[in-house]
Amino acid sequence: MGKNFSIVIVGTGGQGVIRASTVIGWAVLDLDISYKLRTAETHGMAQRGGSVIVHLRFGPTVESPLVNKHSADVIIAFELAEALRYIDYLKKDGILLVNNEVIIPPILFRGQHIKVDPEVCIGCGNCKINCYVNYYYKNSNLLAVIDFPASKITNGICQILEGCTGCKRCMDICSQNAITLVKEISYPELSEIKNVLLNVSKNSFIIQASKSAIELGDIRMTNTIMIGALLGTNKIPLKEESIKNAIKKLFSSKIVEVNLKALEIGKNLVKNYK
Repeated sequence: MGKNFSIVIVGTGGQGVIRASTVIGWAVLDLDISYKLRTAETHGMAQRGGSVIVHLRFGPTVESPLVNKHSADVIIAFELAEALRYIDYLKKDGILLVNNEVIIPPILFRGQHIKVDPEVCIGCGNCKINCYVNYYYKNSNLLAVIDFPASKITNGICQILEGCTGCKRCMDICSQNAITLVKEISYPELSEIKNVLLNVSKNSFIIQASKSAIELGDIRMTNTIMIGALLGTNKIPLKEESIKNAIKKLFSSKIVEVNLKALEIGKNLVKNYK
């Protein structure tokens, strides 16, 4: 009787995380008729830019779909920061496969805003006049729907309002250098993230999956490349033929061939990893 096996797949909405888990799940069904397969996913969070995590467990005695912390045999991460976010699921010396891509969550952009120095501002109004948000706010006949202006002049001083997006256009226009950008939330350096991930396990791989998918001609192949990378480790109880059969079953005939090429690319990225 084989042992239970746990995989955690993470990324952001739109990267194909859930589809990748579906392919792997179908391949699992080819392993052993007595095996149980359990999955749990944050399907409702799979909007563009949102954090997505899928738990996938299979084996002879699996009951719960949830992977416990420090027990995942494999983590497949489609994005660097998401790998860091969920790294505590990985067991000691587990397999960590990470796509070398960073997608900064939209929420972080709300951590920056414009600040006006009242001691320097002369209230010329150039920022207000040239502001894109203010332009669309005033012109209600335009397609863009803007509910709040970004700035106004009060008592000879520019005042930043709720509609400001922090785009910095006003900073470029201000002749007095009275406007600055304040960042309340910072994003870690990529080198820091990579160093942490590579030191988590002796089986850590950071691969150019998205770059390879683009070179293949379709960024959507990133998830299949990551599945191929999983096969390339030669440390998982999955059959390559079962993965290929799952691809043929789940994808339209028009893109089966390119997915099979992506699978091979992923395998080679790990086999030739340095």
